[in-house]
Amino acid sequence: FLNEEPFLNEELRMMYFQEHLERLCWQQGNMKQTAPAQRMADFTRKKLSYDLPESSYAPGLVSSPLHFWMPAFIADRLSKGFQQFGKYSHGFLTNEAILIGVETRTSAPVRIIRDKETLQHVRIKGLFPCGEGAGYAGGIVSAGIDGERCAEAAKAFLN
Repeated sequence: FLNEEPFLNEELRMMYFQEHLERLCWQQGNMKQTAPAQRMADFTRKKLSYDLPESSYAPGLVSSPLHFWMPAFIADRLSKGFQQFGKYSHGFLTNEAILIGVETRTSAPVRIIRDKETLQHVRIKGLFPCGEGAGYAGGIVSAGIDGERCAEAAKAFLN
């Protein structure tokens, strides 16, 4: 996918790749909010999970062969990682664990550059890129901390 036209020379090709994965996931989730899922051991053995354990994901899960539709460079590395970690941590690699795919919105695939001192955009004064959407955090806690820093910087800018 990343080598296909028109994405080959695009600066935002990772964003397009993210959208591609989300589209595949939506299709595998029956084009609803249900999420495609597979038992972990089944994933590493490249087997379809005929049933799934209970999950806290409210819209529900749909059994899906993640190993089949995910890009091989992701599925293969995940599988090898799970298998290797399973050798060292007894009970980790089990069919009681489920993989739910795919989480793509933890942080922005691009970063909006800001000044390290003022936290303002390098060209647009008064604009404070912050949090996950601007590429400065990877989760709710770090986004909150970055937001607080930007709010303090904005206050200093306005005073």
